[in-house]
Formats: sequence, structure tokens, C-alpha cells
Amino acid sequence: MVKRNQLSPAPHQPLPIEEQCKSLIKKLASCKQTIRDRSLRTVLRTWLPEQTTIPEESMKKLWQGIFYCIWHADKSLYQSELIDRLSAALNSFPLPLALHYFAVFLFTMRREWSRIDRIRLDKFYLLIRRFLRGFFKIMDGSAWDLEFTRRLMGVLFDGTFLAGDRFNGSGVNYHVACAFLEEVRLFLPLKKEVLEVVFAPFVRVMGVVNDKVLVGKIKSCLFDELLKMGKRLLDVKKKSGVCEEEEDDDVVLGSIALSMEFGKRFYEMGSSPDCCQGNRKVLLSLHKEFLQLEKDMLSSGIEVSIVEGSRRCVDEVPELVPMCSEIAVDESRAVSESKKKKKKGLKKCSKSKKGSVKKDADVVNHGKKDEAMISDLRQEFEKIASEMGPVKDKVTSVCEEAEPVSVAKKSKKRKRENKVVVEQGKREAADSSLPGPSSEKSSKRVRFSLKNNVVWKPHCPLPPQYLRLPPSATPRGSALKKGIPAGPVRGELSCQSRKAKEKVKPNTRKAVKTIKNLKKK
Repeated sequence: MVKRNQLSPAPHQPLPIEEQCKSLIKKLASCKQTIRDRSLRTVLRTWLPEQTTIPEESMKKLWQGIFYCIWHADKSLYQSELIDRLSAALNSFPLPLALHYFAVFLFTMRREWSRIDRIRLDKFYLLIRRFLRGFFKIMDGSAWDLEFTRRLMGVLFDGTFLAGDRFNGSGVNYHVACAFLEEVRLFLPLKKEVLEVVFAPFVRVMGVVNDKVLVGKIKSCLFDELLKMGKRLLDVKKKSGVCEEEEDDDVVLGSIALSMEFGKRFYEMGSSPDCCQGNRKVLLSLHKEFLQLEKDMLSSGIEVSIVEGSRRCVDEVPELVPMCSEIAVDESRAVSESKKKKKKGLKKCSKSKKGSVKKDADVVNHGKKDEAMISDLRQEFEKIASEMGPVKDKVTSVCEEAEPVSVAKKSKKRKRENKVVVEQGKREAADSSLPGPSSEKSSKRVRFSLKNNVVWKPHCPLPPQYLRLPPSATPRGSALKKGIPAGPVRGELSCQSRKAKEKVKPNTRKAVKTIKNLKKK
């Protein structure tokens, strides 16, 4: 039989973007930190900014590699640096790419959330917070345009609270609800229209969502905080009537709670047919609290408006452009100041020269005065010595100039001899100072020699008997026993002690023999 040549189908050639994406994903999920850092650098700096359009699947695969890059990061400092690099890239990309990057990030976090263990949970919490802050920075860069802000808030809510996927990623929603107010607080105060776009969707989410835990998180972390700040602001205004600083949390968040009419919004959502039956109770309770807060504000006669203002950056200072006349005045001032400085410098030099000449003259005059005083003192002491008479030989003139003594290095033997002589002189002086006849007859001298003070050591032969042994060489315990002479332990004594110990031991064999003889009888 002749085999037919079967035509094999042409292999599918993948797109170059897919090939590059596959190689980058493998390197991003590597176990070695150097490979991961190098590949992440190429992704964020060169590869992603160069792509005009990226397919959805390629972006999801890329984020899968980035997820495992964060997974392998162990140390806290390295984790924070890595997360800052990933979140900062959100503001460096073009706007369509940044929105795609953020949307796929939310999708990846919801998909992989159930696989994250409790040890690695903190760094992913930090990742969500940093991306949320970068998301608000994008809106801040566009001056919080209404249409643009509405579009971005739709991306956030569709990727988290209102996501239609079947992933078990409710933890991402909980953390976004907890961190939302803390992160948006950095960008407040804002206009009332912008605040409605930012905060109003949460009222709808509380009515539509079936997750009671998420409803509780939004209530406790967002609307309860606004209620607390509103009540505090009312109390401050009732007591003092003067508002605190505009950037304080009580003023910024309290004004939002008092002037956004949340009570009306909660009532509309709670009474609508779209609201879940289990969430109505929570919505109506918030409606009562906000309504009571608004009534208290009206009864007290206090008017509160939303603080609107643009946050000024301290680092960015506007440069002032000087006018022509000001430039001319500055130049003339600079020239005059330079001339004055030169004159001052010349004056200082002349003064310093004069001062140095005066100082030299003062030094010479002072030296002459000292010599005259010394000569007068010398004459006075000589007069006193002549009047003293017999004591004249013993007293020497105080002001007599001392002759220079040549200091030479002494040998060690001479130094020792001098020390011995000084010590003997001190001892004799002390003996002479003591009262009684013993001080007069203390002419006895003690001599020491090493020949007569020999210490016996075990490896040396025994010393003769006439030599004295120090007490440390004698045995401590055995010297007190009877029959053992003082001195070093010798072999004979040790043998005698061993024989004595052997005699003390009873002989068991003799006792056994006597018992056997008695049994025979």
C-alpha cells in the first residue's frame, strides 16, 4: 500500500504582541528577584507605553504575571517599593491605557482573591489602597471634570460593587468601601457637583446589592463617619459660632454631611421597587439620622455651605517676572552694594594692621613692666633675709631664677634604685614620727632573697627540710588530721591511707564459709 502524503495544516502564527507578552509573563513570575525586577522595568517603561492597543486577554495575562510578581515579594520595604512603582505607572500612561490597566487590575484582584492566604493579605490590601489613590490622582489631574469623573467612577463601581462576574472576590469590595473615604479625603474640598458624582452612587449600591456585609461596611466606614463629623461641626458652631480651619476634617466632612441632603436620597432609594427588602431597614435608619441632623441645623439657625477651594501645593511657587525699571533699580543697588563692600574691606584691612601694631607695642611695654616688678620684689626679699640674721643661710631667695635642668632618659635600673631610696626615706620619716623608744631603735633592716623562698612543684625534686614552704603548698584538709605531718603530700602517706581503707572493708567470703560450716553441723 502506498501511503498518501497527508497535508499538515499550516501552524498558527501568533501575533508579536502575544509572543512578547508570554516571555514577559514568565519572567515576571520568576522565583529570582533580579529577573522579576528587570522584566517589570521593561514592562512599565518601554513595552506598555509603546503599545497603542492591547487585547483584553493579553492584558489579563500580563496582570497575572504582575500578581505573582507581588506574590513572591517577601520583605516589607521591597513590597512597598514594588507597589508604589505599579501604582505610579497609572499616572504615567496615556488615559485610555491607564483606564484599561486599572480595570484589569480590579478584575485580577477579584479573580485571585480567594487564593490569597492570610500571611500575604496585608500587601494586597496596600496594593488596593495605592491604586485607589492613583485613581483619584487621575481625576485630580483633569481638574475633576464632571463627565470625566462620572466615567471613571463608573469604571470603579462596575469593577467592584456592581461586578457581574462569578468570582468570590467580596474581600476586594469590602476593602474598597473601608478605604474610600480615607483616600478621597486627601483631595478634598471639592465642588458640590463633583461630590454628588463621587458619593451619590454609594446610596444606590446600598439599595441594590444583596451582600449585607458590604452594606454594613459602607454604612460604618462612610456614612457613619460623615454623620459624626456633621454632629461635631454643629456642636462647635453652636458653642463658639466660629468655624475652625477650613482644612480640618470636622469642617470638610461635616459640611458634606449637612449640605448634601443624604436624608432625601436614602428615603427615595429605600422606597423604590429596585431596593432589596433586607436593605430597606438600614437605608431608612440612615434617612432618619440625616433628617434629624438637618432639622437640628435649621432649628439652630446655622447655615453651612460646602467648603470649596483648590488645594495649593507648597512645592510649586509661581515665578515672578520683574519689570524693566525694577531690573535697572536692582542693578544700581547691586553696583552700590559691591562698592560699599570693597570700601568696608579696605577699612577692615587698615584697622587690622593698626590693631596688630598696637598689640605688639602693648606686649613690649607689658614685658618691661614685669621685669621692673620682679626686680623690686627681689630687693624686698633680700632686705627681709638680711633682717632675719641666723636663718639667712637656710632661706634662699624666692625670685631666684632656676637653672635649666637637662632632662635625659634614665635606664630602668636607675629608676628602680631611685624608687627604693624614696620608699626607704618615707619609711624612716614615718618611724621617726611615731612616739616612744621604739622609734629611736628602729635600725633593723630586713633583707629578702629568692634563694631562701623556694616553692616546691610536683615535677621538681623535694626541697631540703631547712627551707620554709609557703602555706599554699601544704595540703589544706589533711594537715588538720592526726598522724599526718605538715608539708607536701608524699607517696608513702598515700599508700598507707589506701591500705587502711582496704582493711576497713569486710570480707564477705569468710562469712559465707562460716555459715556453710554451721549448716553441715
